[in-house]
Amino acid sequence: MQKKIIALAVAGLVSGAAFAQTNVTIYGVVDLGQAWVKGKADGNNQDQKTVGRLDNNSSHIGFKGVEDLGNGLKAVFQIESGVNPDSTGGNWASRDSFIGLAGGFGTIAAGTLTHPLRAMGAKVDIMPGWAGFGTTSSVTGRIAGVKTGADDRASNAVAYISPSFGGFTVIGAYVNGEQRDRADLEPNPPGPGGGPDGVLDDKVNANAWQIAAQYDNGPLFVGIGYHKTRDSVQTGNAAQLVAEEMDARVWRVAAAYTAPFGTKFSALYDNTKVECFTGCYTLSNYGAPLDVKGPDLKRSAWSVAVAHTFGANTVGLQYGRSGETDISGGPDGDDKATIWSALYTYSLSKRTMVHARYSRLSNDDGGNFHFYNNQVENGIDAGAGSTYSGFMVGLRHSF
Repeated sequence: MQKKIIALAVAGLVSGAAFAQTNVTIYGVVDLGQAWVKGKADGNNQDQKTVGRLDNNSSHIGFKGVEDLGNGLKAVFQIESGVNPDSTGGNWASRDSFIGLAGGFGTIAAGTLTHPLRAMGAKVDIMPGWAGFGTTSSVTGRIAGVKTGADDRASNAVAYISPSFGGFTVIGAYVNGEQRDRADLEPNPPGPGGGPDGVLDDKVNANAWQIAAQYDNGPLFVGIGYHKTRDSVQTGNAAQLVAEEMDARVWRVAAAYTAPFGTKFSALYDNTKVECFTGCYTLSNYGAPLDVKGPDLKRSAWSVAVAHTFGANTVGLQYGRSGETDISGGPDGDDKATIWSALYTYSLSKRTMVHARYSRLSNDDGGNFHFYNNQVENGIDAGAGSTYSGFMVGLRHSF
């Protein structure tokens, strides 16, 4: 799962409006918000006191273009980079960056890509640009407190996107593992704290594939996607999950509908399973080792949201929940987590908006889920069972 879950979001990729022949389009977003966040610990852990900070909400700049090759064939490209206007710098080509061919057969693209599972999360979340703290991916995109990759981009990916048939599109893709190693990650003796056993005992390949279908036409969006990754190496946080060789699968369903009176309703369901084969163990919720080599980890998560637009105003509310992690051969995770967020936006123009939000994420005793983006952390991790919350007022401009 460390290797991102794969395939490509298709909306607008080869739109004639987006690409002028032989021209390059420069585009981007600048979004900053003044935030106040805190973490309330459970038990003997230390609280994260309220701290003020200036949050960067996925600001970026991109270059995209197309060349008409004749006979209906086009070469398409995009280079998109994250920028940090709240501090300095950024990361070149850290976002969707690819090259491909498009025509009547569809599109073939290679590079770093947004895949349909990630696109589904963005489609149903009410946060502007699906950015900043408070997105429901905080709970729908994790298992045992570890990011599944379903809401991250896929690197080293090759994807095929079919033509749109009345809004219906099929996507298939493959992510290269780009290594074929043997690793010494298995502890000896088994269990946490034993250290490596000195044996290069298992292959690490970490490739993945995905297939998905979606219908996106007018007020209705429906999507379903399935991901499979193999031979992944994963290390979790706070005594949740350590794995040397594992397979994982994720399937996700999402839907959104915008009613004629301006209200958008959306929902998402995510089911994740991890199969550990060698060098795997989890830790109990109370700090003692629990040797369950070769367990299966399973959990289900879901979210719902509603947002109503009237004039230049939009108000919205959303809720997400991750169920308890089911661990074969051991006690369940006691790690349920919930998040709810309230949002208000005011559009100053077609490209500029003011936005304000409040979000609260609560963990059961055995869980320590954080906000997916801009988590509450200032040198202090409040620990398992904590509650994280934040309030922000920001300004967003798209160009």
